[in-house]
Amino acid sequence: NCENLTKVEIPTNSNLQTIEDYAFLYSHINEIYIPSKVSKICESTFSNCSCLEKVIIQPDSNLQTIESDAFKSTNIIEIYIPSKVSKICRGAFQYCSNLSKVIFPTNSNLQTIEIFAFYKTNIKEIHIPSTVSEIGEYAFSDSKIKNLIIPSKVAILSKCAFFNCTNLKIVEISEDSKL
Repeated sequence: NCENLTKVEIPTNSNLQTIEDYAFLYSHINEIYIPSKVSKICESTFSNCSCLEKVIIQPDSNLQTIESDAFKSTNIIEIYIPSKVSKICRGAFQYCSNLSKVIFPTNSNLQTIEIFAFYKTNIKEIHIPSTVSEIGEYAFSDSKIKNLIIPSKVAILSKCAFFNCTNLKIVEISEDSKL
């Protein structure tokens, strides 16, 4: 019940390691800085924060997991997914209708993008890291993706992963694909 909460300041040198379930649910914060020692953003942490537009995560972040519905129904425009993140859980960014850019570093360790992870976003282009081996059901459904390259390590491309992506024009699957 954080309806009056509009600003949160966490110091850059904070020892905070986990942002727990529902911590800022329905708050009106518009920007958040995630300290580099945070290793987990738990379930529905920022869910339904309709004013949240900017999430700042440092490249040297310890973040490893973005749990279910963590940023669901926020108004973030872009997100940087640090290299240590190995899993983006169910619905983590679903209904983020303004989310148009997802940035992965070249040394990404991302392995799994779960069901509904980026459902109903405004993503037009995404470079799925070559380390990804599984893309869950409806993971990118109803997004605005135009071009798609499926990395060769993807062994599981679940049903409807790109369902209703009406702007999708080009899909590239490498010859050495594990699909």
